Amino acid sequence: MTSPWLDVVGRLGDFVTILGVPLLAAGTWQLVREIRRERAERKAVKIVSQDCLEFYDSEQKVGVNLVPLERVRAFPSPGDRVFFPGETHEGKNFGGGEYEVEKIVFTFFEAPEVDQPCPAVPSKVIAYVHKMERKRPA
Repeated sequence: MTSPWLDVVGRLGDFVTILGVPLLAAGTWQLVREIRRERAERKAVKIVSQDCLEFYDSEQKVGVNLVPLERVRAFPSPGDRVFFPGETHEGKNFGGGEYEVEKIVFTFFEAPEVDQPCPAVPSKVIAYVHKMERKRPA
């Protein structure tokens, strides 16, 4: 002899199962789609200095200037001197002046659209620089 309460609980469990499993599957599928969309958006996000020649002050640990790679005609070499106008805020110039290039670092992305072995395209070039000290006339 079974208890009538167990019979009611069993039917209630069947009802929850019939409704709950499809709802759980639909919710899981919706979550998977959102995760895929978010990953695709994250891949589409472009870093500010991507596709640029970045001049990085190795002493101050700060970026000095960005130049889009499509506008670069020649890359500096270690030992070259470069001059940047800097940014002026409230009458003070930040980052402007003469710098000496210490080293150049190139980074590349895979380019599957290029039909050749191991294709790659430049994604970013970093020129590590340090500010030149101005000698004041005596």
